[in-house]
Amino acid sequence: MTNQAQLVAYVDRFSGGTFRDLQALIEGPLKGAFGGVHVLPFFHPIDGADAGFDPIDHTRVDARLGTWDDVAALAARTEVLADVIVNHVSRRSPQFQDYAARGEDSPSAGLFLTYSRVFPDGAREADLIALHTPRPSLPFTRHRTAHGHDVLLWTTFTSDQIDIDVRHPEGRRHLAGVLARFHDAGIRAIRLDAVGYAIKRAGTSCFMIPETFAFIADFAGQARALGMEVLVEVPRPD
Repeated sequence: MTNQAQLVAYVDRFSGGTFRDLQALIEGPLKGAFGGVHVLPFFHPIDGADAGFDPIDHTRVDARLGTWDDVAALAARTEVLADVIVNHVSRRSPQFQDYAARGEDSPSAGLFLTYSRVFPDGAREADLIALHTPRPSLPFTRHRTAHGHDVLLWTTFTSDQIDIDVRHPEGRRHLAGVLARFHDAGIRAIRLDAVGYAIKRAGTSCFMIPETFAFIADFAGQARALGMEVLVEVPRPD
């Protein structure tokens, strides 16, 4: 990234509210003021439960903002940084909708992290007390499967944001697909959103544990192999 002030912005917060309008602003009134732009979530949809940080489809530009061609046009003229939301996807995502309809028969079943996958033998009170969570309650949401039995989904932030099992092949495939889509659009810098929560292991706080650093190193290596710089966003553990 250029060692210069960076513009951090939602595309729709400017007059016109599209990628083309943002590009015109950067190349017009703001020309030379910024070394690049961190475009806050522009994925489908931008107005979900968490201001775009809960994408239904992380590989689709919200049509109200433009297209991937518009992203590529901006990236060809200025450095663009975009968020990779590694921890979760929306309950309304096609992957989760398929899982909700088909249960373990869904090819996306492995994408979603459950309580039992982390605590196959159950958790003690001390295990649950140790969990670091931004929620006022435990980070689980009850879900009734297509076959009529209940499971606890891991939901770090809200019940609408279903955590990804980033170590499962489906989780790795999902994130690799996001990287490939960004690369194709000419995005050359990414921020790993809320990555401190990405790895869960029984007997730990499930926040910034040693395995988290290993995951960050591995995923950053994949991104750098595609020519991308990597920034890491870690919420303060209040």
